[in-house]
Amino acid sequence: MYGIEITGRLKGLTWSSGHYVPDNEKCKKFHGHDYSIDILIDSGIIEDSGMLMDFTIVKKAIKPVIDNMDHKFMVPEKDIRDSSINGMLDIVVRGRYRGTMPENDVFIFPYPADTAEYIAKYCYIEIHKKIQDILKDFRMKIVIHEGPGNLASYTE
Repeated sequence: MYGIEITGRLKGLTWSSGHYVPDNEKCKKFHGHDYSIDILIDSGIIEDSGMLMDFTIVKKAIKPVIDNMDHKFMVPEKDIRDSSINGMLDIVVRGRYRGTMPENDVFIFPYPADTAEYIAKYCYIEIHKKIQDILKDFRMKIVIHEGPGNLASYTE
């Protein structure tokens, strides 16, 4: 089995986002983090070039996924309500109004909470779609660093 790994913090694969986690006493308040992403890919197959996959191609698959979240406030889609003001979104958590934000400042997160675990799963699915068109038989793991020393991962 061959493997490659990209350590996002060292390769500029980083972003900053705001979020909240309503089921956590400390994290239910609006706050933010600096994130980075690591990716590990394993396969029994390598290209004629002797590479499992070119690192540049992997980074190009990652970049648009994290750029969508960069300098945005992540809000689970279940907590989004259209505001009566055009171009604005209301954030309503468990029926309680939390605020209104410009639509351009919000990343609508497709999972029930924007935890590092769900961010890892989101990134995995989005990046896997791009890589599966290039590499056929592979395993992948995504690691999300939520600031220094805190990380969560996802793999299938």
